[in-house]
Amino acid sequence: MSMCFPLLRSRPLSKKTVVPAEPPPPPDPEPEHQEAAVTAPESEQHSRPSTSKEDTPLPTVVESPVTVESSPPNSTSSTGGRLSVDERRIIKTPPPPSSKALSRPPLGLPPDMDLIFDKEHSGNKAELELPSTDGLDYPRAASWSSCNVNEIMHDALGKQVFRCFLAQALAEENMTFWEKCEEFKKCKDNDALQAAVADTMESMGTYVNVSAPARAKLMEVAKGTKVDKKMIEPASKEIYKLLENDQLPRFRRSELYLGFLEKLLPRSYAEKWKLNFEALLGNQVGRHYFRRFLISIHAEENLKFWEAAIEFKHSKNKSAAMARSIYDQFLKEGIPNEVFLPHGVRNNLLRLIKEKEIDGTLFDDSIKYVEQVLRNDPYVRFLQSDTYKDLLSRLQ
Repeated sequence: MSMCFPLLRSRPLSKKTVVPAEPPPPPDPEPEHQEAAVTAPESEQHSRPSTSKEDTPLPTVVESPVTVESSPPNSTSSTGGRLSVDERRIIKTPPPPSSKALSRPPLGLPPDMDLIFDKEHSGNKAELELPSTDGLDYPRAASWSSCNVNEIMHDALGKQVFRCFLAQALAEENMTFWEKCEEFKKCKDNDALQAAVADTMESMGTYVNVSAPARAKLMEVAKGTKVDKKMIEPASKEIYKLLENDQLPRFRRSELYLGFLEKLLPRSYAEKWKLNFEALLGNQVGRHYFRRFLISIHAEENLKFWEAAIEFKHSKNKSAAMARSIYDQFLKEGIPNEVFLPHGVRNNLLRLIKEKEIDGTLFDDSIKYVEQVLRNDPYVRFLQSDTYKDLLSRLQ
């Protein structure tokens, strides 16, 4: 059986009968050490009549600083377990972690891997120094920018400069391991091969950038499971490919190598740049300072594209993926710092890439157009810039 109750409506107060609000009582004087009350007395709350919002003036609240300290969860206070402003609780900070070294390396790190980040351990290694330029001519040093890993490794001075760059890039172990692989091939018997591989894997096997299958074959030789020189070839090829495709190109563009070349550059080479634009682009140091100038005028994208296209032209392994990567990085419409080409040149290049008609002449039309753009205005302004004049003043 459902029951219905009548809806009670409160009758609004008449405009004539407005109850005036009582002014707030003045605060009682209290000593300074006594904490102020947080809430009003209950008697005052019940004694205040309910009035409309428009007719009731807001009372003035006198604020005083209140120190609130929490009570512990298990505290049995007079408030029945509730928080009280009168209860004090001292919060103690946890002790600092122990400074003792871990008895074992952290999970996920191979043994001795933490030594890479140990400053004292890394500081014991002698810092490599660049070779002296005495008796070294500029053409020999400049040839390192176009040689491969095998050629630079057979040049004592070039090898030393390249090693200094790798040490600066924290990748010197790759060159050292490749040298070890070359020594493994010269071992006369299996016992010597096993001992050499075991010693190498124990000292530097953790830091070498080889794949898991190649590392597994090296460990088989080190443990004597299968001692064969053919087991060394996968790791040796991987390290050589890493040096050839990644670290040697970075070496050619590095400040270390270009600074070393600048010490050998004759002044006559730099003076030829005034008369021959191709001589400027073909010189490593000249192109480096030309790039600096183009960066200062926000026009370096043309030279970057030119260098990428020239590198593609002279690369041994040309592919549609490499060509597409260059197109997307420099020529794709709407990208930041887009290199602008004539409509016909761009469309023809894109058609050849899509049809995978890839050869050394793929970017020839683009290279000619960009060279003409660089020659018209930036080249003339570079010859008049402080960048070029300061270089000439330093050369002898």
